[in-house]
Amino acid sequence: MKLYEVIFWGSRGNGDAEDTIYFVRAPDFRAAVDEVSTNASPSYHGGERFPLAHVVYEVGSDASLSGESRQQILRGPYFQHAYNHGWRAWHRKIEGSDYTRDWEEETHAA
Repeated sequence: MKLYEVIFWGSRGNGDAEDTIYFVRAPDFRAAVDEVSTNASPSYHGGERFPLAHVVYEVGSDASLSGESRQQILRGPYFQHAYNHGWRAWHRKIEGSDYTRDWEEETHAA
């Protein structure tokens, strides 16, 4: 299992505020997004039942020794500005001025 930050730009519907972040254990980034979309409270996302996350950071691997390593939200939502500290990342594709349901991996030029 991997550990991810699933991030929504802004918080509680305010795009200028701190970001809404969930720390999630999942087998891949898409499963992490699905976990949050299914189990996050709509009250944190302007009443949206299935909000679209904007970005996902892969922050590491789950090294817990417990036998319980199921997919789940480990922490969140918490509200702070999201920063990528060199982690692998995926962003929603944008067409025109709208976010799509498609993802693209962030690449860094060497």
